[in-house]
Amino acid sequence: MEALVLDLIEKSRLGDEASTISTELRVGVDADTLVTGCLNYLGLDASENTVARVRRAMALPVHDRLRPLPGAIELLAEAHELGLRTVIASNTYWRDADSYWEDFKLLGMADHVDAIVTSNDAGHLKPHPAVFEMAIRASGAEPARCVVIGNKEENDILPALALGMRAILVHPDDPVPASSRAHAVAPDLWECARALRAMLEAP
Repeated sequence: MEALVLDLIEKSRLGDEASTISTELRVGVDADTLVTGCLNYLGLDASENTVARVRRAMALPVHDRLRPLPGAIELLAEAHELGLRTVIASNTYWRDADSYWEDFKLLGMADHVDAIVTSNDAGHLKPHPAVFEMAIRASGAEPARCVVIGNKEENDILPALALGMRAILVHPDDPVPASSRAHAVAPDLWECARALRAMLEAP
């Protein structure tokens, strides 16, 4: 089962690197359908029971394989200190909000998170507005009073701006962008925290 899970993870990564157009084409393909297709492609049993087992395996906590990005805990603490509600919005085929809550608890970050929204729960992948609209509802704030922090111009920044939210582009693992429509650009999450405070303190 582990090899299959890793193969499915690799297939999902290819989608993450695709263009916005390709991502939009993937909207509406539910996780069960994708798992079934992968099982059939690999010539494996694609029964309902097997699909359910794969889905459960993909939802296992990842604390032994994942560490927070440098500055992530400090950024969440800063948002909490500023009195902001923090909503995590993630693109994923496999895992729902409950699975992510387990991760954040194991990583010691759950106390600074108020809500989690995934594309699995929203029924669409970013940059589809459904993910952001669900996050707005979870925040309890008007779009103009929301700040989106993301590392992809197409998937995070542009859809946020289209809905009237403010945005900070952070690129800890990527080259500095030549240009961005975000309200602020930060090279790492520490700078992102400072940009967030400056944005909220500006008249």
